[in-house]
Amino acid sequence: MKNIRTDMASEMREEYMKTYSKQHKGEPDGIKYEASERCGIKTTKISVFNEKGSEILGKPMGNYYSMHTGKLWLSDFDKFKCAANELVKILSSLCDTSAPVLVAGLGNRYITADAIGPLAANNVVVSRHIKEYERGIYESAGLGDVSSIVPGVIAQTGIEAAEQIKGAVKMVKPSTVILIDALACRELSSLAATVQVTDTGICPGSGVGNDRGELSEKTFGVKTVCIGIPTVIDTRTLVRDALESCGSMTEDEINSVISCAYKDTGSYVCPKDCDVAVEEMARLAGYAVNKAFHRSLSYEEMMYL
Repeated sequence: MKNIRTDMASEMREEYMKTYSKQHKGEPDGIKYEASERCGIKTTKISVFNEKGSEILGKPMGNYYSMHTGKLWLSDFDKFKCAANELVKILSSLCDTSAPVLVAGLGNRYITADAIGPLAANNVVVSRHIKEYERGIYESAGLGDVSSIVPGVIAQTGIEAAEQIKGAVKMVKPSTVILIDALACRELSSLAATVQVTDTGICPGSGVGNDRGELSEKTFGVKTVCIGIPTVIDTRTLVRDALESCGSMTEDEINSVISCAYKDTGSYVCPKDCDVAVEEMARLAGYAVNKAFHRSLSYEEMMYL
């Protein structure tokens, strides 16, 4: 497959199918694909169930949901609630929402495009302390057992995110760890307008060539679900798509142009309204976690908590 930088399993499949579908029918060995649409929100599910499928997509075996929300920051609250409800359904299918959960907001809160995780964590209603010290209030309010951590980045703390989350897991003993992080994509239409949910974990920083190691069930010893939202695109990917759309250059010529133009690791672009886009998508992730684990809370009530 072409050297295209993306964290999105749906985009990797789409690129592979451009060639595969010309000679074959159906899906490649090791991959199952499903699609649905509700309230104008298209959701796809890609299941990678053997080594062949893993090799094709360059992803670990597991489930990859992709939910295209569109630009929620330009939509009304009803569209936001529809998107949140769809995300709740996905989370409920991947983890036990009646058991304790630890939410980890990954990324650097001081860099807008990387602040999805910390901002989402700020929107999560934590309740473990209420369960510990105010049991009556906890039970009467119908809350779930939710705790949260924002580990920051190693340049801020000197400690890897994985080490901090491991320590929190040891103390909290959750049934599931939910990681929330920013991703890289290849399609402009996906920028801050798509949510990927997986049960395979994540490698923080891999989308921008700064892999900090795998965060997964293997790392933490408990089920690990990741909510990822793409906020950046590698400029080399944009240039490649533009050159391919012209249809007048061979693959070798395109690679040559890109190699000459980008001799370093390249650069990344984000939406011009990145600040409001990231804030709204982070709110979507946080509210969906709340609704999944605090069933009695309404989205309107979350706005005041």
